[in-house]
Amino acid sequence: MKKILLTLITSAAFSFCQAQVICILCFDQNDSISDNVTNLIQNGGFEINNCGAMGYFCPNSQNYTCDLTGWTCTGGGPYTYAHNLQNSLSDIVEGLNGAYMGNYYANACSTAPEDTSCLHDTACATFNLPPGYPTNTVDYGGNTGISLSQTVNGLTIGATYVLEFWAGGEGSFWPDRGLFGVDVGFGDTLLRNKQTSFGSGVPGTRFLVEFVAVATSHTIKFTNWGHICSSCTELVLDDVKLYTLAELNPSVPPCLGLNPIALFSAPNHICPGTCTNFTNTSVNCTSFIWSFPGGTPSVSTDVNPTGICYTSPGTYAVSLIGSNLTTSDTLTLNNYLTVYPYPPPQGILQNGDTLFSNQGAVSYQWFYNSVPITGATDYYYVAMQSGNYNVVATDNNGCEVEAVLNDVIAAVSPLSWDEKSGVRLYPNPVKDELFIDAGKMHTEKLLLSVFNLLGEEMHVAFVNESPLRMDVKNLPSGTYWIEATDGVQTSHSRFFKQ
Repeated sequence: MKKILLTLITSAAFSFCQAQVICILCFDQNDSISDNVTNLIQNGGFEINNCGAMGYFCPNSQNYTCDLTGWTCTGGGPYTYAHNLQNSLSDIVEGLNGAYMGNYYANACSTAPEDTSCLHDTACATFNLPPGYPTNTVDYGGNTGISLSQTVNGLTIGATYVLEFWAGGEGSFWPDRGLFGVDVGFGDTLLRNKQTSFGSGVPGTRFLVEFVAVATSHTIKFTNWGHICSSCTELVLDDVKLYTLAELNPSVPPCLGLNPIALFSAPNHICPGTCTNFTNTSVNCTSFIWSFPGGTPSVSTDVNPTGICYTSPGTYAVSLIGSNLTTSDTLTLNNYLTVYPYPPPQGILQNGDTLFSNQGAVSYQWFYNSVPITGATDYYYVAMQSGNYNVVATDNNGCEVEAVLNDVIAAVSPLSWDEKSGVRLYPNPVKDELFIDAGKMHTEKLLLSVFNLLGEEMHVAFVNESPLRMDVKNLPSGTYWIEATDGVQTSHSRFFKQ
């Protein structure tokens, strides 16, 4: 006879503000919570399949070989290795088969591997992940992850249903808890699963998700993004049931405990003089008081404050008080928001027909009369037209600084024009082929020589026909002098090789 361990285990509840999801309960046990129910999930134990002991059930995987009847696997990528699992990596609590959601390594909180600092565990659920996380590489489904889903029809709108399932984890090399998502039709709720190595005797976690149906059909979906750390397990799923609230084991505590829980997230690394928006993920709350010391505005009562601006570099705390009719909860995150340092100042210097900005930025974009110049992304630009120019330089934090130079007169001396002889070089700077306007010199007798800044003569190909041109694509990047002589007069001009 199966034991019901509800009175012997630690259980915790998590309640939601949304009317649709009432609460989530979790229990440290392998045994079923409610028996003899009418299960609205088809093949909840994954026993019906054509996979054998280790068949890969995700169509996007290059190893795809089989299907789990009633379930649809979406997301993932060519290297996803989710497969049917029989007692090997993990204990299986119902029948012989379970679904192992193998998807390699994922990032939970930032682009830094192993970063789990943002995870905020509250009872049975986890919150506070930045937008776009968890995520993986495109070969494993990116931030979509890999999902198993099933659409259940015939529900009664307004009725309460219970989703019950068992979650475990694989192997002896991943002792720490994993992270996965469950969606009953209102978006992902993130949950934690623990290692349940085959034969270890360690119980997994029984979850109960109580929700109110808002349609006659709801899609039940489980998602895994991968190992969120090198010692964190991935999801093993088994014994999925969906049944009415009337069939729930009467020993299960009711979904009460509607205490408010203050939670939020935001893009929290910004440039000085810019603004950020906050996403409120609080639960069981009806009003909010935000505090942004150092920001403008410094307080807000909006649900999701937008346009909170910071002018000075540094780190800043953010505080949120979430309240309902009975009590309140305060979440203060010190050093939550980082405002990057100011980028180095910029300026524009004209030398001949070339405009130079300060070097050292990660990227540049030049503008002519406020319109971006296609391909003008170097620290210098040859001004082909007179007018107003500006450049926007971006540092390694993605912060921008701008410089402006108005009333530029294009093609002025002395950079690419020898006033005495009228020799002109273009384009300057040059990438592959340099053109020479000989001006007053005798083209048929012209002799050209190129020297680097050390005075060494560089050998380049010269075509003595109209227009005169010189192949410089093999020259190293840098500054060069070109000497032009026709036997009567000699000209020296300077050019830059990109």
